[in-house]
Amino acid sequence: MSGFAPSLQSGFSSGPAFSQQGFLPSEHTLHQGSDPNSPAAFQQNLQIVQERVARLQNITRNTLARIQNAYHPNNSLMHTEASMRTLKQEIQELSQLMLQSGVGALPVLPIPGPGQTISPPTEQQLLAEVNQSIGSVFEQVKRSQDSAAVVANLLSAPDRTGGK
Repeated sequence: MSGFAPSLQSGFSSGPAFSQQGFLPSEHTLHQGSDPNSPAAFQQNLQIVQERVARLQNITRNTLARIQNAYHPNNSLMHTEASMRTLKQEIQELSQLMLQSGVGALPVLPIPGPGQTISPPTEQQLLAEVNQSIGSVFEQVKRSQDSAAVVANLLSAPDRTGGK
C-alpha cells in the first residue's frame, strides 16, 4: 500500500499524506503549470477518486470478512488488526484526496462496467436526497433535545421519596 496520495491537478500544495510512519510530504509533484480549474484536470482528479473509492470498497469487504471470521480457527487476530489499520489509513487518504482535489463536493458515482453507462442524478434527485438527509438529522437532534429536556425535568423535580 502506498504511503501517499496520488498526484492531483491543483494550484495548491498537496499537504502531508498519511503513511504508516506518520505524516510525510507527498512524493508526487503537482502540475503547477496547468490550470487547476480546467476540465481535463478535474476529470483526471475524478478518475483518481473513483479508483480510490473502488480500492476502499475492496479493503472494506476484506476487513468485514476478517471481522466476521474473527473466531474461526486459523484466523489471525494480527491480520484482522492490520486490515483494520489499512482501512482506516485508506479512509484518511481518500478524505484528504477528495478535499484537495475539489471532487469531494460531488456525489461519487460507481465506475460503470464494460458496456454500461451510468447517468448522473438529476438536480431534483439530489435535492430530494439532501432534504431527506437534513430531515433525518433534524429528527435526530430533536429526539436528543427532547431526551435532554426529560432528564432536566427529572433532575429539577422535587424529591418525593421523603429524602432531603
